[in-house]
Amino acid sequence: MKSYWRSVFVLLILTRCLYSQTAAQASYVFIDHLTQTGKNREALFLLTKTNELSQADTLNYLTGLNYYLLKKTDSAAYHFSNVSSQSPFFVRSVCFEALNRSYSKNYKLALNTFEKLSSDSINHYKSLIDLNRAGNYLLLRDFKSFDSISKGFTEEDYRLNTQQARLVDLGQQARKLKRKSPLVAGCLSAIVPGLGKFYAGKKGAGLAAFAACGALAVATAESYYRSQSFKSPQFITFGTLFVFFYTGNIFGSVYSIKQQIRSTNGRINNEILASIHVPIVRFFR
Repeated sequence: MKSYWRSVFVLLILTRCLYSQTAAQASYVFIDHLTQTGKNREALFLLTKTNELSQADTLNYLTGLNYYLLKKTDSAAYHFSNVSSQSPFFVRSVCFEALNRSYSKNYKLALNTFEKLSSDSINHYKSLIDLNRAGNYLLLRDFKSFDSISKGFTEEDYRLNTQQARLVDLGQQARKLKRKSPLVAGCLSAIVPGLGKFYAGKKGAGLAAFAACGALAVATAESYYRSQSFKSPQFITFGTLFVFFYTGNIFGSVYSIKQQIRSTNGRINNEILASIHVPIVRFFR
């Protein structure tokens, strides 16, 4: 009789374990389906309510993935960072954590994220990790570190070829932009009105500034020649206008370079982020 009840007890335990595993698998499949179909808020709600997913790593990975898809980069990085190295999701979590750190402008932290990987994982995903690291060095405008990695880019993996070439091109654009100086633009426009705008690449605006300042300078000189007095109304009027346009031409040139640097840097950074983003999605989604 004791043997009988012992067998029943063991059978109940096994049934309970099987039920728990089936329920956990069903929860994972359903939440993953919501994640893949864009129902990310619903997936996050279920992740906070479900009791079937007892694995903390699975919870953190799915939570991080849904925050990432909602573009909440800080929350996504936090949950990805809590996935343990024993999890089958660990490597992809590290890569997505680094990506979200980059989008949050924590470039140095993104670089440090890869230190969590084992040497075997680093070797297996070397091309992908090198691309990501090169992108973050370029976001930091650390051209020396970027060059040391980008020189090793190869064409072995078709999934990375386009992004590798794009990063090299963006590196060249960033170098050219760095050489432009607002101070130089201001000095050039002080010497020859409009020359700073030429330096900024705005030839039309440069010609307009030169023509306006030149016409006002001629009108000011002519009014003085006719009146032979600095106090004549014509001289004061044209002289004031000349000073206003001349000063505005200098400050306008300085602003043009600053605006160009800010705008172009923003565009370059967005393209760098896209270049490191796309391969990670190709590898792990």
